[in-house]
Amino acid sequence: MPILAEIRSTLLLAFRYLPLLLISFVGFLAIGLGNTALFILFIGHAIAVPAFTELMHIGTNGNYTLMAMNDVSQLVPNMPSSGDSYTTAANVVPGYWMAHISFFFGYLIMNASEILTAKTDLSIIKNTASKASLDLKIQARKQKAGVLIASLVFFYILISITRYYATGTENIVGMVAAAFLIPVGVGWYKLAEVCGATNSDIFGIAMQMMSVDTAKDKPKACVYTGKP
Repeated sequence: MPILAEIRSTLLLAFRYLPLLLISFVGFLAIGLGNTALFILFIGHAIAVPAFTELMHIGTNGNYTLMAMNDVSQLVPNMPSSGDSYTTAANVVPGYWMAHISFFFGYLIMNASEILTAKTDLSIIKNTASKASLDLKIQARKQKAGVLIASLVFFYILISITRYYATGTENIVGMVAAAFLIPVGVGWYKLAEVCGATNSDIFGIAMQMMSVDTAKDKPKACVYTGKP
């Protein structure tokens, strides 16, 4: 039982700190791998999400937007001292916790969608065997991207429902408002494309667009331009 209780406590803490864990992990990978898309995603969490959330809070200070402040409701939890209690309220239209989650999933869903719909010109390959091999890779890439999109949507809905029912720190208006950060994440990915992150291989799927004839080309996931 102590082991199960410890596992339960660890899972609850992980869920409470989920946005911070995701942002930190994205930042670490962006620096370690030199991935443009991940770096721009990290910048989005640091700048775009707080800015958009604050703008949405302007003019929405009615009672229906507020929820009792407690440790779970904060993006950065801060446990009160013994005997202390929270007496203030937080604006949850949207809450920062759900805003970061929505932005994160919006960005990843758009990345997977771009990989799913990416076009590959088979006519430029003269070798029949290479063309057949590439066609199989394209089908595998599309299937994996499709499953990934469905999984991302499922986990976003699951996390949202869990947050709403398990914490008591969100309301329906706030959850709907947080969903508007999904298109913000989509738009931020489009900005990443403008910055040179086209078809960035965040999930390790885009590499399947490479054929035998183009195997010597530099991978699209990497921002380094030096010769191997």
